[in-house]
Amino acid sequence: MIACTLKYLVRGVKPDRESQRDLQSELYDCLPDANSIVVLPVVDGFSVEIEVASLGAFSRTSFEPYIGEHVVPEAVQIRCNVIEPPKLKLLNAHFA
Repeated sequence: MIACTLKYLVRGVKPDRESQRDLQSELYDCLPDANSIVVLPVVDGFSVEIEVASLGAFSRTSFEPYIGEHVVPEAVQIRCNVIEPPKLKLLNAHFA
């Protein structure tokens, strides 16, 4: 079983409480097996940390791109107040 912690920086969105709560809720809906999802405000965006105990059918090489290219960007578009085209940056990926 492979566990994973991913941390992203999302820029280009208004870091208000409603967007923070809605983004976290959307990510839990998209990733129901996540152990922890923490969304914290930063200047012009959020830091997003996702902890998953098991990658399931994914491999190490396919899990992060799936989360970083599909799950988080789509959740941001759906749930955040966008102030400019959102940019997503992977800050850390830890697999155990």
